[in-house]
This record gives sequence, C-alpha cells and structure tokens, in this order.
Amino acid sequence: MAAADEIENATPPASSTNSDGEAPATGTHGQLTFKGPKDPANPKNWSLFRRLFITFIWIAGNLVASVSSSIFSSGAQAISEEFHVGTEVVTLGVSLFVIGYSVGPPFWSPLSEHFGRRYPMLAGMALFTIFCIPVAVGKSLATILIGRFLCGVTGVAPIALFGGGLVDIWHPEQRAIAMATVIGIVLGGPLLAPVMGNFITASHLGWRWTGWLSCIMGGSCTVLVFFGLPETYPPIILQRLQTQDEKKETGGWHRFVRVYLVRPFVLLGTEPILVLMTLYQAFAYGILYLVFSSYPIIFREQRHWKLGLSSLPFLGMMVGVFIGSAMIVTRIVLLQRATRRKQSKENQSEDSSTNPPAAAPPERRLPLMMAGSILLPVGLFIFGWTSAPQIPWVGMIIGSLFVGSGLLCVFVTAMTYILDVYSHVANSALGANTIVRSLFAAGFPLFASYMYKGLGVAWASSVLGFVSMAMIPIPVIFYKYGPRIRALSKNLMV
Repeated sequence: MAAADEIENATPPASSTNSDGEAPATGTHGQLTFKGPKDPANPKNWSLFRRLFITFIWIAGNLVASVSSSIFSSGAQAISEEFHVGTEVVTLGVSLFVIGYSVGPPFWSPLSEHFGRRYPMLAGMALFTIFCIPVAVGKSLATILIGRFLCGVTGVAPIALFGGGLVDIWHPEQRAIAMATVIGIVLGGPLLAPVMGNFITASHLGWRWTGWLSCIMGGSCTVLVFFGLPETYPPIILQRLQTQDEKKETGGWHRFVRVYLVRPFVLLGTEPILVLMTLYQAFAYGILYLVFSSYPIIFREQRHWKLGLSSLPFLGMMVGVFIGSAMIVTRIVLLQRATRRKQSKENQSEDSSTNPPAAAPPERRLPLMMAGSILLPVGLFIFGWTSAPQIPWVGMIIGSLFVGSGLLCVFVTAMTYILDVYSHVANSALGANTIVRSLFAAGFPLFASYMYKGLGVAWASSVLGFVSMAMIPIPVIFYKYGPRIRALSKNLMV
C-alpha cells in the first residue's frame, strides 16, 4: 500500500520514474512533486467549499448523463406508434445510448490523463448537448437512434472521469463518501427519469420534450463546467510548472497510445480482482437497465396502470438506492471513528514514534458488499413472487427497496475497492470497468421483454436472483484472500 500513500501527495515512487504508471511525469531535473504535504497547489489542500463545489459539478454531470440514458424509454409506446415499429425496436434507443457508454471511455479517459479533467469534461458535455438536438427533432427513427448513440459516447465523459476527479481532491475515506453520493446519483438518476418522462409524454408536450429536457440539462451543465470546474489532475498542474525543455522529455504519442489506450484492456485480461469485480458490477448495472423494459410489462400490461402512474414504482427502487447510500456513508463514518480511536491508542504507546500506523487495507470496505450481495437476490425473489396481479403491489415495492439497496452497496463498494487497489492506474481500471458494465446495461433491456413474457415475472426475476446468489462468494473470497492476490499482481505496487 506504499504506492497509495505516495499518490496521495502526488509523489511517484522511485520505481515508477521510467514506468508507464499514471503518476506525475518526470523531467530532466528529477521527479515533479508538490512543495510538501500542505502545498496550496495540491487540489487535496484546497478549501472545503471549493472541493464540495467541484464535487457538485461532477454530480451534476453524472445526473445529466444518467437521467438522459433512460428517459427515452418513457416514450417507447408513442415513438413506436409514430414510426410504425415495435417497442423492441424503440428499446434500441436506450441500448444504443448505453453502448455509447462503452465506446466513450477508451477515448475520454486517455484524454483526461493527457490533458487533465477540465477540458475533456467540457468537450463531452458540449458535444452531448449538441447531439441531443437530433433526438428531439429527428424526422426518422434512424436519425434519432444515431443521435442517442452519439449522446451516449459524449455523455459518458462525466461518468468515465469522475472517479479520477474525486481521487484528485479527496483523501481515501472522504473520497468514499463522495463516491457513494455520486454513484447514488448515477444509479438513482435512471430510476427518476421514467417518472419524469412518462408525465412529460402523457402531457401536451409529447415524447420529443424528453430529448429537449436532456438538451437543456446538458447545456446548463456545460455552462457550469466552463465557469466552475478548475483543473484538478496533479500531473497536469505540475507540468504547468515545468520549463519547455522539461516538457519535451515527458513522453510522446507512442507512449500515450501504449499506456492509455492499451492498458485498460491489459488490466482487464490479467487482473482477477478487476475482472470479477467488474463482472459483478456489470450484472448489477444490467439489472438496473433491465427494469426499464420489465416495469412497463409488469405494471402497464399486467396490472393495467396508466402511463404516469405506472412509472411511480421506479421510485421504490430509487429510495432503496438512497438507503444503500446512507448505509455506505454510515459505515464510512463508523470506520473513521474506529481508525481515530486506534491511532489515538497507538500515539499513546511508547514505540509510536518509531512505528507509524499501517495503512488500512482495501478489503476493509468489503463487508458492506457482502451485505449488498445478500440483499440483491432477496429483493429479486420478493419482487418476483409478489408480482401476480391479485397480490397487492406493496410487496413488489418492498422487493424493489431491497434490490435498490443491494445494487448500491455492491456497486459503490466494488468501485471504491477497485480505486483503492488500482489507485496508480485509476482511470485505466475504471475505463475497462465502464466498458464492460455498459455492454451489460445495453444488452439486458434487449432480452428483458422476451424473458419476462416467456418465463413470467416470477421465474424471470428468480433467474436473476439465482445468478445473484452465485456471485455472493466474490466479495467473501477477496475479503479473505485479497492481500495474497494483490501481492501476486504484476500491475500493482503493494
């Protein structure tokens, strides 16, 4: 864990001076570092208000992207009638958007490492706003679907970059709270969007205003980024202090391609921690997007609820997501208190001056993931077996609460664990992670209607529950054997 401590001060370890790590660049005069741990140029030392405002900007960007990803689904029936196609074809509007999520990270993450956080974020939000226009005004379904895909490619910028952005400005335990908040928005936004979209579609505004709403939100966020988001990536800040001769020594396009375009796939193919955590996250993320196709079947076709009313059950899962966020934050606060008490006792011991406290291992986060891995299948089974029309709807809402809480606990804990383990290659690891889970999220809605109509709601939900049960051992294994697995990695500095 020495590398993580060095990265907190933006100081690359000596062994990485000539490596392909994501640490600050080195020049002819040696390592570039901040002027001590309290250097005001270090984003971690900026004022609390400034760091909170930067976090708010990341939250806003993720909210725009997450709401826009699923709001299109609320107009599926109206769009299918206007263009004379089946609702399954219209579902491509959601899937193509999320496929764009998988195409974008290999582009945005390297740009972030090469040019910093500010300009890629600004470009992504501006292009997203532009590509929302053909979705709102398109006269053919092809134009609309292409626009949705391009919105996904550009709108994923805040999702691909926020992990690195939070690493820049927060220390690990503070970062976990910020991460729980942002990911709560990432997961809660898509659940709020159908509620908004269904009422817009049912009103005189029509389904096209769901596209205009995304455009307005994107434009507002672009303005916010332009005026409010400073550069926070330490290597870029430090490079601005270099002389021109030093800057000529810091790399080239060959290194850029090798490190930032190839490495995410190398990590995904060689790191068991990243592979299994990513697969678990991808499955959970796929369930989130599957509900946008399954809920209309359950509540509109089977229970015959009206358009606006049928979207309200999404709020049950959203509340579950927020409960999961509260669980994450509560555990973090308790861990911080326990750590402070332990350090206080160590400071009172005689040998505290010669033996500083060891850094807490990343596995300390995994017990909450274990809890989430149990909540998820329990919620799926409750949801499925209370779905019959003659059973009151409250049972399904209770099930969705468990699902939402389980999803959030699994998602956030896996994300923060990946960040802790791969802190020196954070954006590469998160880029690979985003690609895989976005492909799952794009694919799940495409087979949702066939699965729920073919198997029935009870057994379709049970299939997902059984798969969830099969994944319960993943956090348990890493909790017990994580340190040994990390010690064997060639990509980690442990």
